[in-house]
Amino acid sequence: MVESKSDILRVVMIGGYSMDSTQIQGGVQAATKYLVNGLVKIDGLDLHVLTFKPKGWSGPEQFNKDGVRVHLLPSYPRFERLQGYRRYQTMVNRKLVTINPSLIHAQEASSDALVSIRSGYSTVITAHGIHSEDAKYVSSFSQRIRFYFDSLLTERLVIHKAKFLIAISHYVSNYFNSIMRPDVDLEFIPNAVDEGFFKLMDSSQKPVVLFVGRVIPLKRIHDLVQAFIKIANIIPQAELRIAGEITSAHNYVDSIRNLINQSGLGDRIFLLGERNQKDILKEYSNCSLVVLPSSQENSPMVIAQAMAAAKPVVATRVGGVAEMVGLGGERGLLINVGDIDALAISIIDLLQNPERRVLIGQAGRAFAIEHYLSESVAQRTYEFYRHISSCERNPLE
Repeated sequence: MVESKSDILRVVMIGGYSMDSTQIQGGVQAATKYLVNGLVKIDGLDLHVLTFKPKGWSGPEQFNKDGVRVHLLPSYPRFERLQGYRRYQTMVNRKLVTINPSLIHAQEASSDALVSIRSGYSTVITAHGIHSEDAKYVSSFSQRIRFYFDSLLTERLVIHKAKFLIAISHYVSNYFNSIMRPDVDLEFIPNAVDEGFFKLMDSSQKPVVLFVGRVIPLKRIHDLVQAFIKIANIIPQAELRIAGEITSAHNYVDSIRNLINQSGLGDRIFLLGERNQKDILKEYSNCSLVVLPSSQENSPMVIAQAMAAAKPVVATRVGGVAEMVGLGGERGLLINVGDIDALAISIIDLLQNPERRVLIGQAGRAFAIEHYLSESVAQRTYEFYRHISSCERNPLE
């Protein structure tokens, strides 16, 4: 059956978006890209992406790519937080008038979501992180000021105003429950994972511990390195590979490098820096297990990716992590934040017990197939779009 024009939903996805599927920065950008990859396969959906122009971009401001119409905004105006995002609002409104969407889908409860709500178009927001919690783990004054605005003056306002919300975990909905509208329409939809992780073959040949993520204080890489120093004495062949961005917290990265040098394990602990998608897939394929010792997380993409790849996980008992790996260790092992001994013991346990690694990895993969396949996540998201469209009409109709 051919969809009539009136049946087609025109949706604008607003937020950070990677033009190159091999160069994805951070969990939110990955979640957006994987969701878009699933949505473009759905008939009856006209999908547009509204995002900022990449640095050094010399191409057109509008173009079609992989089934999506991409619209690029100029660079983010300076001092917008102090001015209530007025200029950004004007920029977005101009684009929206030309697109005339049925609804907007904002990734994160941020300035993108705020200007979307204020535009008057039906808006659904996916709450990925919690700025007020992340703010506890930044060190510089400028970062604390930025997080203050993003949390108290933007995030909480967005959550309070939102009529339609997607929560990727029950943790995030419980966290914001007291400030949500009484009539909020809330849907639980997890992040999608790229099909490449589900297709990975296990290529692990030696005991390799993998961390994937930004090297920042919130991730507690110090704990992981200190735990690995204990592990190295017991499993001499073991390696620790740290794959992630190392440019935003220079002092912290330097302290990690110093700790590695002092340990004498520079030939077994590798600070790899940021990796493209192809290299990240190879790291997952080659590792024995994945570790995430963070102080704060919501529903981390790295754990979902590990589960899709059938790799067991050791992670801290924070945020929505337990919802993913299970409280009883069935899909991964949980430890308390900062418990370096427990972190080392859990990693050693899995490295020395290959059968248990396989069992936990397979249980995680089964869970990932049920919850994280991009096509099923996209279908659930599309059905929520249809529900929203039936509830509201855009301001130009």
